[in-house]
Amino acid sequence: MKKFLYVLFAAAVALTGCKKDSSTSVNITNADLTTINNQLKGTWLFPIAYQRVVNSASGAVDSVMNGTSPAFQFDGGSHVNILQDTKTTLKGTYALSTQNGLIYIDITYPDGNDVFYQVLLNNAQTLKLTSTTPFIPNGQTTAVAGEVLESNVTLQKQSGSDVSGHLIRVVVKGAKTDYSVSVSVTHTVLPAPADSTVLLNTKLNTTGTYTYEFMAKSGDQLYVDILGDYTTTVFYAFYNGVPMAGNVGYDFQEIKTTTGWMVP
Repeated sequence: MKKFLYVLFAAAVALTGCKKDSSTSVNITNADLTTINNQLKGTWLFPIAYQRVVNSASGAVDSVMNGTSPAFQFDGGSHVNILQDTKTTLKGTYALSTQNGLIYIDITYPDGNDVFYQVLLNNAQTLKLTSTTPFIPNGQTTAVAGEVLESNVTLQKQSGSDVSGHLIRVVVKGAKTDYSVSVSVTHTVLPAPADSTVLLNTKLNTTGTYTYEFMAKSGDQLYVDILGDYTTTVFYAFYNGVPMAGNVGYDFQEIKTTTGWMVP
């Protein structure tokens, strides 16, 4: 089944870095698409995807999810590497198009499925996407009637430190209520007692966004433990800007990583 992500792209923003004037009719030419494609060229990392499940009739928010989105590496032509996580890279193709002053990117995966994007912002540092799709829970194949998945995704252009820094970045975003977070690591490739878990950083009773980075080595196991309302709190983990993958446990007022979350 095809997936479709619907994201707004303001052409005036992409071409000038300014906000689009909604009163002006935007005529996007093939030359403009070439310019935008050149802007897309490169690697876009640290995908932060804030997702929530919304009742399509009432507009009530049913839950907030730990949103996931791949990083992307566009060649400025028609090919894209889809960086699902630190261990999985898919080779796809993409094409730009325009309609009613909006820019679309259609990314086709190796299995033939395609993801249809509209872009909110694309400049030298930031790529912003937003989407509304039918909500399909993990492990299921059909959408939940009367519910949609709203998602806002922000990516950053790769820098030199992202290539050579060997950094793990943990980002926690909380809304409405306080949360506490701790970040630990186990250096599994080192001999005992170095293979014990080491607490690196703790933040108690905080709000908003928490970010912590540390240098990591191959085989390091990341642990994140968050005490707070998991319906309004999401977290992300990256290695060199690419999403890390693993399992997450949800207990009463607690979110924590379990298996996986290892540096390749």
